[in-house]
Amino acid sequence: MSKQAAQLSECLRQTFKPHMTGTLDISATRAQGEAIVSSQQPAPEDIQISDANLGGIPAEQLRPQSSHTNGAILYLHGGAWSAGSAQAVRAITWRLAKKVGITVYSLAYRLAPEHPYPAGLDDCVQAYDALLEQGLPASSIVVAGDSAGGNLTLALALRLKAEGKPQPAALVCLSPNTDLTCSGESITTNVDADVLITPAFLAAIARVYSPEGNLTQPFLSPLYGDVAGLPPTYFLVSGAELLLDDSRRMAEKMKGAGVEVVLDIWSELWHDWPSFSDQVPEGEQALEKIAAFLSNVLGK
Repeated sequence: MSKQAAQLSECLRQTFKPHMTGTLDISATRAQGEAIVSSQQPAPEDIQISDANLGGIPAEQLRPQSSHTNGAILYLHGGAWSAGSAQAVRAITWRLAKKVGITVYSLAYRLAPEHPYPAGLDDCVQAYDALLEQGLPASSIVVAGDSAGGNLTLALALRLKAEGKPQPAALVCLSPNTDLTCSGESITTNVDADVLITPAFLAAIARVYSPEGNLTQPFLSPLYGDVAGLPPTYFLVSGAELLLDDSRRMAEKMKGAGVEVVLDIWSELWHDWPSFSDQVPEGEQALEKIAAFLSNVLGK
């Protein structure tokens, strides 16, 4: 672990984890997300950032000057389905745009509790449909997301399959939540090692996202879905986080169904660390590996 990551890890343990309880303060969580936006490094000048609209769903468009293809990444931000924003994940999105050389659309899907499940997922489907309607072939579209956005990435693929629509070229899931029932062994075994998240917080956000839902429903918990036929998928996760088994079990299930899967487990780091790529070199390094995977899948 780099010196920068070690320092930030201890900071997260002392300042963030104590507030990750079963009693959620949505307004405070959203304010933290806004603080992240204000503290980010600006994107480089060769990334053009503008507002976009995908089938009526607002998005932030990040277009690299070096773009030489009509491909696109549909990015779904994290934030426990109830916070976060397209702007809050710029540390990831502009880097993916630059490294892969294609436009990223960072989606501003609707958030719970004002808009509980399936509103956010519906927005993701609508945005994906809009990219197809623009003339982009599914084979040139990547869907990616971190944390809750990783959940939505997999749920979107399952919805597309159920609706008979073409799958994207690839999926990228950074520390995804794939099982809202919290049945993974690492929820218990990593409770002390995880510097950011607690089991009580995971249970609470599931209730906010789907207050009356069956949490084993595949569009809520993709781990319980029929994953045959899903596209190549890259999982990035820390071996020290509570959601380790959410990635590990999902990857094993997909591999068993014949899906091409990369399961990239990093030691010591925390949940969704590429969101802190401005501060820690491990974020940049992880995104380099993801970009290489995507370039290979897209034939670039």
